[in-house]
Amino acid sequence: MVFAPVTAPQPLAQRGPFAALMVDSARRRIFAAGAHSVAVLDADTGKLLATVRIDGARSLALEPLGGHVFVGTADGRISEIDPDRKTIVRSLDAGGAVDAMVDDAVTGRLYADGDARAELSVFDTRSFSRSAPVAFPGRVPAQFVPDPITRELYVAFADRPEVAIVDPQSATVRSSFPTPGLLGRRVVRFDEALGQIVVTGGNGILDVYDRAGTRRFRIAVPDGVGACDLDTNSHVLACTGATFLTFVQLIREAAPQIMGTTELAGPALVTLDGKTNDALVVRSVSGGGGTVLERWSTSPPAAKPTP
Repeated sequence: MVFAPVTAPQPLAQRGPFAALMVDSARRRIFAAGAHSVAVLDADTGKLLATVRIDGARSLALEPLGGHVFVGTADGRISEIDPDRKTIVRSLDAGGAVDAMVDDAVTGRLYADGDARAELSVFDTRSFSRSAPVAFPGRVPAQFVPDPITRELYVAFADRPEVAIVDPQSATVRSSFPTPGLLGRRVVRFDEALGQIVVTGGNGILDVYDRAGTRRFRIAVPDGVGACDLDTNSHVLACTGATFLTFVQLIREAAPQIMGTTELAGPALVTLDGKTNDALVVRSVSGGGGTVLERWSTSPPAAKPTP
């Protein structure tokens, strides 16, 4: 099945390229991190609501209770944005470039990594101060995702096919399991309702593991997956590569199914709207045509009525 946007591409007032994209479904806001600012867009209309000046933004994390957003930068800072006031309210030295972040509002911890460091940095979001990091001697964390039920973190590495399970209370690795056959860039996501840890490799493989680290399913996906987002309401995984967008349906106690793959003219970012179950795609237009926002439906097309 080939998917297509359900709305016409909408030109954005904020030009790209963007390094990170995220939606706050509850407050109907999209955040796009660019080279010199973070754009705040209306999730329903695509209208530019605000622009907050931050150079070198590379990663985003949402604080779901208050709606504030943490921004990690290439020069090693983490800033907290208040989208309503359209300003930075706090900022700290992260000790190095911040390529990925996750906020755990329950524990008040913000996790960050980057700069090929053999650790995850940990920050207390209440005091906005540094806590003891999670060390991975000889290993370089690349992607990580929280388990909302156990509060643990599942961490994939850039330099080896392995996932570590981190206990946030002790800031130590509780256990780990191998992910053999996954090569290249690895992306990890977690569906708490299904109890599935999803790990992709840049070599066109998607594996599903349970919480114990046992591989349950393996399917083929397009080569070169670079980033994914997961909607845990619909259990749809959306992934992008250099020239494609693909959708995968996760299924309880069964192998995932490819819903569709569509070629794109160039790199794109995707985030899934948990309220509408749509995929929001931001991509650059070839030939210097700026940046556009597209809305893709992840629901199967309605059956045509029988004559």
